[in-house]
Amino acid sequence: MFRILLLAGLVSLPAFAGDPIVVNSGDRQTAVVELYTSEGCSSCPPADRWLSRLVETPKDDLDVLALSFHVDYWDYLGWKDRFSSADYTKRQRQLGANNQQRTIYTPEFFVNGMEARGSGNILSKIQQVNAQQAPLALRLSVSRDQTSLVLDLHSPAERSTIGQTHLRYLVYENNLSTEVKRGENSGRTLEHQQVVRYMSRPENLRLDNSHRIEINPAWKAENVGVAVLITSPGDQHYLQALHTPVASLLVRQ
Repeated sequence: MFRILLLAGLVSLPAFAGDPIVVNSGDRQTAVVELYTSEGCSSCPPADRWLSRLVETPKDDLDVLALSFHVDYWDYLGWKDRFSSADYTKRQRQLGANNQQRTIYTPEFFVNGMEARGSGNILSKIQQVNAQQAPLALRLSVSRDQTSLVLDLHSPAERSTIGQTHLRYLVYENNLSTEVKRGENSGRTLEHQQVVRYMSRPENLRLDNSHRIEINPAWKAENVGVAVLITSPGDQHYLQALHTPVASLLVRQ
């Protein structure tokens, strides 16, 4: 009887697609555009909308990893942003210090760690990054088990030519919306794309790297993607990035 019940339980488990997703970086650098934003900031919705349009740009025109980091220093001024994190505020402060800024603000854009003000300046910096030869190659394989995404990253570059490198893994989610009840955006429905939902601690990049990310049931499976970001320690220099949607691994079949 126990065996019959066990088999029945296994049959009832949700079915997911099993084939890993494999992506490779290109010969040129992918530009990393980071937006630091908040649902409590009345100046942020136009920047959020601009980032959404940037994401829709064909890769042949602009090769971009866009990331929307929701900071937490607006959370005490009338509206708590459900996507905010103190870790994202800490990251913005690090980039601000790297750029010798006296203060940080929202909305604030960085392209490969460099502060960028105005759409023309952002686009120009993206094009400059895309014109550069990539200093290393990346091959990312993403699979899953019942509870986690499993990321395996291979990077065969000669380390002596690029020095010490740090690796971060990220999860982002698209097509998010919030009805804001209080604060500067009270009464508005805000739309978000490329919202960072998970960011790992930095690790030293090796020839072969592996990382597990627990799947959050709050994520809308069809809108989720993963990314890897390679920088020098302290995010002073950005070396390469790679990203891919992972809906085929998360959506029930």
